[in-house]
Amino acid sequence: MARARRRLTVIAALDMVGYSELIQRDELGAIREVRSIYRNLVRPTIARFGAHIIKTMGDGGLIEFASVLDAVEWTMAFQNGMAARNAARDRPPIEVRAAIVLADLILTDDDRFGAAIGFAMRLQTAAPPGGIAITHSVRWQLLGEPAAAFKPAGFLSLRSIPYPVEAWFWMPEGKPMPRLVPTAGQTLTPGSLAVPALKPAEAPDLRPLTVVLPFDDLSPRADHESFADGVVEEMTATLSRVRDIRVVARNSAFTYKGKPTDVRSLGRDLGVRYVIEGSVRQSGEVLRVTAQLVEAETGAHLWSGRKDGTIHDPLALQDDVATLVAGALRPAIRTAEIERAKRKTAETLKTHDLILQAMPHFWAHRREDNAAALALLEKALAIDPRSSGALSLKGWCLSQQITYLWSEDPIRDRAEAIDLAELAAELAEPDPLVMTAIGATFSILQTDQSRALLFIERAIALDSTFAWAWTRLGYAQAYSERPELGIESFEKAIALSPEDPIQFNAFAGMATCHFLLGHYAEAAHWAAQALHGRPGMVWAYRLLATSAALAGQTSLARHAVRRLLAENPALTLAGVRAGIQNLAGPALDRYMEGLQMAGLPD
Repeated sequence: MARARRRLTVIAALDMVGYSELIQRDELGAIREVRSIYRNLVRPTIARFGAHIIKTMGDGGLIEFASVLDAVEWTMAFQNGMAARNAARDRPPIEVRAAIVLADLILTDDDRFGAAIGFAMRLQTAAPPGGIAITHSVRWQLLGEPAAAFKPAGFLSLRSIPYPVEAWFWMPEGKPMPRLVPTAGQTLTPGSLAVPALKPAEAPDLRPLTVVLPFDDLSPRADHESFADGVVEEMTATLSRVRDIRVVARNSAFTYKGKPTDVRSLGRDLGVRYVIEGSVRQSGEVLRVTAQLVEAETGAHLWSGRKDGTIHDPLALQDDVATLVAGALRPAIRTAEIERAKRKTAETLKTHDLILQAMPHFWAHRREDNAAALALLEKALAIDPRSSGALSLKGWCLSQQITYLWSEDPIRDRAEAIDLAELAAELAEPDPLVMTAIGATFSILQTDQSRALLFIERAIALDSTFAWAWTRLGYAQAYSERPELGIESFEKAIALSPEDPIQFNAFAGMATCHFLLGHYAEAAHWAAQALHGRPGMVWAYRLLATSAALAGQTSLARHAVRRLLAENPALTLAGVRAGIQNLAGPALDRYMEGLQMAGLPD
């Protein structure tokens, strides 16, 4: 008997979720949906990937590819297309499960057979709706971004498959990764099967999940529903770029439209920690959008704000509201997350929690707090030495320690801070906080601001609403002899996050820019504003002293020097000059001249 003709190939298995219910509810409509998806998202695209359909099953099909990368890229594009299609529809979403496997198939002239076909379909049933499941053998063939996009799902037991299967899941951007809840046909492999424990490739995503609920239209004629929906869509898209949080996809949030919602129940149903809700009102030609942030677990209101615009420019108002909320939510959620981390026991603390606990000490800008932040970040790095967040923030803390003259060994601390920033840059994911911290370290410790600007501008490209990045951009511009641009960046930071606990740093930046422009009275004003926002920030009295002295405000300048010497009786002009790493030439000479005039000893 002739040996069967076989071939190693790649199979993508697709299946529509809930097809039987769709058929029962609207038979002709369901068939039209399947045909529309096939006609618009499948048939026109597979040829470019050298693929062909080998089976169709009414609500799904099997597609053969010559390459793993082609299969993964096409299936990702298909699921992204489905997500966009669902987002543009007013009807309930249609989700497709997809799986990709390497398959050793038996070939005939017009068909494909083999156990791998059944395996692909079994894995497809375990895939998350709207996402993709792959096996370890498929992921092994991928490099770079395609591989990193898949998250480990552990070992699964699949129906009719006699061995545990290591699976990896992918979801389109903005859609949460599912929690693995075992079912009768899909269970996590029990330990009794003696499967070796594998360390996850990546730590679980601990960022809090947030949902933007449909806004209420409270205008007199209730005729701004489409505008309210546009506000939510724009806000969801903007918040999806905020690295500190995860956001539930718009189509999932809109299933709650028009329904009475209890935030505690919503938190349990969607697994969200924070809820954004709001309303739209009209008065004459003015449209007012109000938004508020609520903690789902307690129902506590954490923040509220509003924005007015005209009915003649609704798109600008939608964009302004999204920017306002994104800028305000980050410090509000960060503060709430810090409080959650503080309530955890020492045994349950993870790297993420320790970084959060370090932040209030980090931004306190006091010697003892900076030391406390460093201690917490060292604990975080003991758990995960490759944490780019802990590495970059420790570098920033060390750079503060040097420039504020708290360091007992500035040369050692400077070398360590630069090394930490370099390592964080090597390991970093696209995280605006990490990029900002790396840039801040280079900006504080180097006269040449080119590397600092590279990372800070990358942070802003990742999230243009991140006020900390705009603050550090302002400093880098000031130290690059562009203080006028620096003022614009600081004003942007202040407008983006008016309640940010580190806003005083932007005030100090405004003082720095005005000092460099020769506006000494204005510089003294902004330095005083910074100190009003953070009274314990003693180092800022240096900036106040030199600015006030050069502005002729002798009494204020001498008071500032007395505060400096009360904190550090051994402080001298030489010590200050040695601690400043990012000013040189005439600007540094003028800075030192003002301190001398204010009475700081040689």
